[in-house]
Amino acid sequence: MTKKEYLKAQSYVKKALKDAGIILPKNAEIEIVDFGLNNFDKIGLGIYLKVNEPEYCSKWMVLKPGQTCPYHKHKKKKETFFCIKGVVDLTVKDKIIKLKPGDSYTLKRGEYHTFTSKTGAVIEEVSTFDSNADNYFMDKSINREPVKY
Repeated sequence: MTKKEYLKAQSYVKKALKDAGIILPKNAEIEIVDFGLNNFDKIGLGIYLKVNEPEYCSKWMVLKPGQTCPYHKHKKKKETFFCIKGVVDLTVKDKIIKLKPGDSYTLKRGEYHTFTSKTGAVIEEVSTFDSNADNYFMDKSINREPVKY
């Protein structure tokens, strides 16, 4: 991902959050994750990590239209997704759960899942402590670390 693409992606995420009625702090750091695949518009995620304490974590995630977060699981983390804006197709064990604004779904530890949105979406995730090391992807070539510039 080029720096220009990175900055464009950050701008998109900030606007999507603002359009969902979410006001970010002035110094908000937006993570852009392309999973090391360099195809952000199709496989990627924008994240604003609000808080990450040993007992709990909260973040907003943004999907562009047609974008997917690839199949993965967490051995330690338990998480609940709250759909804020858009429609999210969350797949858990080959079952598709359609989340619309106001809907939520709790994932158990160890459940493989993926999520996508045809229209674009804003999701709030509330979970136990979040660590990039606790992401186990079906595709072993994936790298969870955010793009850095």
